[in-house]
Amino acid sequence: MSSHYLIVNADDYNTDSERNRGILQAARDGMVTSVSVIASMPWDDTVTELKNILGRRIGIHLNLTQGKPLAARLKTLVNEYGYFYPRQTAWRKALLGKFDLREVEEEFAAQIEHLTAAGITPDHIDGNNHIHIFPGIAQVAGSLAQHCGISKIRLPQETFSRWKQWLQAKALKKYFIGLLSRRARPLFKGCGLRFTDHFAGIQFPAVAQAASLKAFLMNLPEGTTELMCHPGYQRLLQNSFSSVEREQELEALTCDDVLREVRRRNIQLISYSEL
Repeated sequence: MSSHYLIVNADDYNTDSERNRGILQAARDGMVTSVSVIASMPWDDTVTELKNILGRRIGIHLNLTQGKPLAARLKTLVNEYGYFYPRQTAWRKALLGKFDLREVEEEFAAQIEHLTAAGITPDHIDGNNHIHIFPGIAQVAGSLAQHCGISKIRLPQETFSRWKQWLQAKALKKYFIGLLSRRARPLFKGCGLRFTDHFAGIQFPAVAQAASLKAFLMNLPEGTTELMCHPGYQRLLQNSFSSVEREQELEALTCDDVLREVRRRNIQLISYSEL
């Protein structure tokens, strides 16, 4: 019996058609077992296909950093044009307590309601740019999950397994998100929420590289782990994050060598529905 359980969650479904197409392919032909949907973005025509392929293994990617809100008359969450602030600005405002948490709750509730209206009951909560773990917002997300009957949430606390990782790219981001996660952990537990034992995907592995993904699988710790990923296809001139790296992630997540490594190590691919 395996003691290694892995959730491979593809973030940002509903960002654009190219990302959607890549995520669906990674779930159909690769190791993606779970998807997070940005419910505040306009729907395209793939919602039925998403439900057919993923079933109950769909979560909500709570969003305060991309596009426009669903709730009306918000003041602190948006700029003068009615758009959410970009990531760095939103992070700074969240840390400084500049967001009205009543508005955060109203918007998050609208996003969950919008997803359920499309026939999707989210099996977990996570956040676009990890906004759901920021001070104040974490309590809102936890309480709202409890109220909506959602019992699982992402805790993006990725550990430094080797000293060299402190000198590598994204070390500062991993440390920062880890600090926020440590603060959010007791809040989430107090709301009765469950999360994985381990988390990966901020710094290691480099999901776009099959060799790094295999090294991650070879050293997967016992218990449950979530691997965050962002497969897709490149979208030229529209969204800088929908870059060629998205296609590289898709290729690695559907790579035969990587999938064989999963089987060889007897790693059980699960979703938040099975946590």
